[in-house]
Amino acid sequence: MIRTLVDFALNNRFVVLAVGVLLTIWGAFSFHSLPVEAYPDIADNYVTIISQWPGHAAEEVEQQVTIPIEVQVNGIAHLSVMRSESIFGLSLMTLIFDDDSVNDWNRQKVLERLTLVTVPQGVQPQIGTDWSLTGQIYWYTLRSNNPSYDLMDLRTIEDWLLLKEFKSVPNVVDVSDFGGTVREYQVRVDPSKLISYGLSIGQVEQQLAINNLNAGGSFVEAGTQQLNVRALGLYRNVQDIQQTVLTTKSGTPVRIRDIAEVGWGPRIRLGHMAKATHRPDGVIVDEDDVIQGSVLMLKGAEEGPTLDAIHKKVEELNTKILPVGVTVVPMLDRSDLLHYTLHTVLDNLGEGMILVTVILLMFLGNIRGAIIVALTIPFALLFASICLDLRHIPANLLSLGALDFGMVVDGAVVMVENIIRHLGHRPDTSRSDARTGHQSTAIVKTPNEMIREACHEVQRPVFFAIAIIITAYMPIFTLQRIEGRLFRPMAWTVAFALLGAMTFAILVAPVLASLLFRSGVTEWRNPVMVFLTDRYRRSLRWSIEHRVFTLGVGVASLAVALFLTFSGIIGAEFLPHLDEGAIWARGSLSNSTGYTEGTRFAAKNRLIFASFP
Repeated sequence: MIRTLVDFALNNRFVVLAVGVLLTIWGAFSFHSLPVEAYPDIADNYVTIISQWPGHAAEEVEQQVTIPIEVQVNGIAHLSVMRSESIFGLSLMTLIFDDDSVNDWNRQKVLERLTLVTVPQGVQPQIGTDWSLTGQIYWYTLRSNNPSYDLMDLRTIEDWLLLKEFKSVPNVVDVSDFGGTVREYQVRVDPSKLISYGLSIGQVEQQLAINNLNAGGSFVEAGTQQLNVRALGLYRNVQDIQQTVLTTKSGTPVRIRDIAEVGWGPRIRLGHMAKATHRPDGVIVDEDDVIQGSVLMLKGAEEGPTLDAIHKKVEELNTKILPVGVTVVPMLDRSDLLHYTLHTVLDNLGEGMILVTVILLMFLGNIRGAIIVALTIPFALLFASICLDLRHIPANLLSLGALDFGMVVDGAVVMVENIIRHLGHRPDTSRSDARTGHQSTAIVKTPNEMIREACHEVQRPVFFAIAIIITAYMPIFTLQRIEGRLFRPMAWTVAFALLGAMTFAILVAPVLASLLFRSGVTEWRNPVMVFLTDRYRRSLRWSIEHRVFTLGVGVASLAVALFLTFSGIIGAEFLPHLDEGAIWARGSLSNSTGYTEGTRFAAKNRLIFASFP
C-alpha cells in the first residue's frame, strides 16, 4: 500500500504538487479563520435555576422552593450532577449534564420541568444565562466628566441603555453590572400622620399598587372612526404619586402627600464598587464609587469575532449614542490576552522553523535538502489547521504550544537524507578489471530511479514511526469532562500535524527531491557527524564489553528519574505559564459583616494594591 502510494506520487509528480499547493492554500485560509482562544473552555454543560423569595429564611426557602424544584428536575436525560444552595431569600440550583448533551436541549427540558413545579405565590423560578466561566470577555467602567450626570444618572444609563446595546451584539447573552445607585421612587411615610388618619402601612402599599395600573376597555364609534377606550393610571412622575387618594375623611380625600414625602432616591445598597489607578507618574487616583460592567459571552462562541463586535459597539456608544461627556472605558479586555497568546505562538513557530532550518542545513550540508525538510513544518501546521477547522476545534496556547518540530520533521529528515545518500553514492559509468585489465560498464540508474529506490527503502520505517507517535496520544482521546476538554484539542492538533508531516514525507518530499535533484547531488561528509559517529562507535563498543555496569547505570538513572517525578522536588505545571499582567485578589469576610465595614475594608486594601508600581 505504501509502496503503491510512493510510486503513484513519483509517476504523477505535477498532480501531487498541485494537490499540495491546493492544500497549502486551503490551510492558509483555514488558519486565518481558525478560532483562537487563550485556554480551552473547560466548563461543563450546565443550567442554573434561580428563585427569589425576599424576606424568607434559608430553611423556608429550602423546604418550599428548593426541594420541590429538585423533585421535578431530577431524572432529566443526561443529568449527571445536581447541586443546590438555599440562603436568605434566594434558592440557587446548578444542574450539570454530561458531554454528550446539547446545552440548548438541556435548557429546554429544564424549562419544561419548571412549569410543573408548585412553589409559593410570588416565586418565579428562572434559568440563568447560557455562559461559562471563560465568558467574561470584556470589563468596563462608565465615566462622566459632565456635571449634569451624577452617579444615579449613570446607573440609569447603564440599566436602560448599555444593557440593551451590548445584548444586541451577536453572541453576547448578558451584562453583569456592579456599583452605582439605582434610582427609585420613594414614599417616606410620617408615622404620626399615618396614625392620625387611622391608616396602616398595608393600606398605603395597597393603594399605591392598585393605582399604578393601566386599564383597557372596549371601543366607541365616532363618525367613521373606531376609537379604543383606555384608562391611563401608570405613575409618570412624583406628582402622580402625591395625588394618589388613600381614603376620605368627612368627604375630604386623604392623599399620599398628606401623610408622606415623595421624591427620587437611591435604592438601599448591598454592595460597593470602586477603582484606584496608579498613574505612570506615581500618583494614585482613587475613584471611591464607580459603575462597572462585565459583558458575558455565549458558551461555545468564538471570542475573536465577538470581541471585534463589542469594540465596534463601544466606539458607537462613545461617539454617537451616549450623552456628551459620558464614555465607556475598557478595564479588562480579553482581546489583549488573545493577541498576546497569538503573538507568543507565532513567534515560537517562526523561531522554531528558522532554528530547525539552520540545524538541518548544518547537518545535511545541502541547501536544497534542508529546504525540502523545512517545508514540512508549514505544511503540517496548515494541514492541521484544515482538520481543526473541519472538526470545529479552536486553537489555543496549549494545543499549538504542544507541536514539537522534532517530531514533525523526523520522517522528512529520514526520507531526504536517504535520498541524498543514494544520489551521492552513484557508481561510475565504467571501471577497470584488476585481473584482466579490461574495461567493464556498470549499470547506471537515473536520479529518479535512485530516488524511488531510496524512498522504498525507508518508507515503512517512516510510516510506522509517525504512526506509533500518533498512537501514543490515543489515551488522551479517552479523557472525560474537564481533563478531556483541556487536553483533547492538544491531542487532535498534534495528531493532525503528524498526519500532515507523514503525508509530506512519504508523498511530497520524494516529488520535490526528484525535481530539485535532477542532476544528482554530492553527499557532504559532515566533520561533526564523523566525529560523533566515531565517538558513538567507541562508546557502544565499551558499553557492550561492560554490560553489567551499563545496565546498572541505566536502572539507576530510571530510578532517579522516577523519584524526581513523583517526589515533587522539581515540581510540575498543570498548564503552560501565561502571564497577562492581571492579578485576581479576593478577600472573604464573615457573613454577618455589614456594608459599612465591608466598604472600609475594601477601600483600605484597594489603596494598598494600588501603591505597587
